Amino acid sequence: MNWSRTKSIFIICFLLLDVFLVFEMYMRQQDENVEDIADQSRLPKNYKIDTVLPSPPQDVTFLRGTRVDFTQQNVGVENLSHVVSDTGKQKINIDANGLQMTGTFAKPLTIGDIKNEDVQKDLLGKVYLGEDYTYWQSGEGKGILKFVQVYHSRPVYLSMRNKMQMLDFKVKNKHVIGFSQSYLKLSSNKHSHVDIINAEQAINYLVDRTDLVGYSILHIKSIELSYVNTVVDENSDPLIFVPAWHIVVRTGSGTSDYFINAVSGSVQSIN
Repeated sequence: MNWSRTKSIFIICFLLLDVFLVFEMYMRQQDENVEDIADQSRLPKNYKIDTVLPSPPQDVTFLRGTRVDFTQQNVGVENLSHVVSDTGKQKINIDANGLQMTGTFAKPLTIGDIKNEDVQKDLLGKVYLGEDYTYWQSGEGKGILKFVQVYHSRPVYLSMRNKMQMLDFKVKNKHVIGFSQSYLKLSSNKHSHVDIINAEQAINYLVDRTDLVGYSILHIKSIELSYVNTVVDENSDPLIFVPAWHIVVRTGSGTSDYFINAVSGSVQSIN
């Protein structure tokens, strides 16, 4: 055997192997760079957040909501009818099935800054179990002040298309003239927690799946964990509420509300 020739062949083979491995490493690195660019292109390049992103809690479940029959809540409803306040005695009406209550103030109430906590507390003192509600927004040309219930400090939202809203105060000429209210008995399965996406992932899902990608800057005003139900049928009972990230986005004309299912990442519509 010609050892010198054999040695040369081995050297050439090792060189070829080295070249092949270097080429493979180069191609793999190029593929990874392409994937990184693709992944980054899906993220919001330009966005501004005016709030601290909350950490996802560990005790999240689905909620079950059953509407309370006001005809069975004698004490609470009677108190509303007989208490005399700055609005005078209220005229209380309950619909046929007992699930919706309306109140009309004898004296319209002058409304101040609705974002003021004292103003909200004053309004909520005039309805059934007002301490269980929180202010959401002004709707329908600011002719309505919308409040929603809370569960363990988290807002609970019902589809706007559902005829029975949680709590709407009616405003006319800058005066509150009355309200329309339904009340849900809310409960959860404390032994059946669900894993949810975090707040940053929710923002990315929002950008990916809506026309917000057309915004030059995605301006996040606030984000919080809530519960939503998108069922339109007001006869549905019980109602099931899913955990969702409520994201308020600044727009040229004000703000827009978006709800991202905290389990699936899908954009939920309640309008």
